[in-house]
Amino acid sequence: MTVTEPIVVLLVDDDHDVLGANARYLRTNGIEVIVAESAQNALGRLTEQPVDVIVTDLRMPNCSGLEFAASARESRPLIPIVFFSGYAQVPDVVAAMKLGAVEFLEKPIEPEELLSVIRKFRNRQHGKTANQRHAFDALDHGYSLKTRVLAYEKYLIESCLLQHNGDVAHVLESLQINRRTFNDKMSKLGIRRDALLAGSNRKPID
Repeated sequence: MTVTEPIVVLLVDDDHDVLGANARYLRTNGIEVIVAESAQNALGRLTEQPVDVIVTDLRMPNCSGLEFAASARESRPLIPIVFFSGYAQVPDVVAAMKLGAVEFLEKPIEPEELLSVIRKFRNRQHGKTANQRHAFDALDHGYSLKTRVLAYEKYLIESCLLQHNGDVAHVLESLQINRRTFNDKMSKLGIRRDALLAGSNRKPID
């Protein structure tokens, strides 16, 4: 039986009590949770740590969930984003969908419903390479060229890592890039070598 690496969720909410309660519930159900109490804090977390799914409140002081999502899309163009709100209007929902929201939940969130939504993405981790290639080929409506190029770049790096069993030296040679550029791209595109290889039942070569 293959052990699946826990999915990593960035949970963003300015309500400390709700944030803590939801984080604890998800963690007790095998989800790795990174918490952020503001959009600014969340953007910092997103650049510092690998994240598979973003779950964010729509209405927050200083920077709304929509503004945060737009900024997050600059560095992580294809990351799934789940919005929640207790005061959403139709224009808010439309704007969220335009930013690629995969779910829109009503606040207060039922923890079981949130867990169910997040678990949808667990099974997708094993097919990420194919999905990224499909994103470049098919997402020509509503996605910018930059987004599609980043998706294809991620596909190339992940494919190369799999082809060389995670041997970074061979990947650098194959892609004709230096290690610093490679590391920057890995961070920017949210690629985790160990998770990628684990999903394909391969062991990294150090």
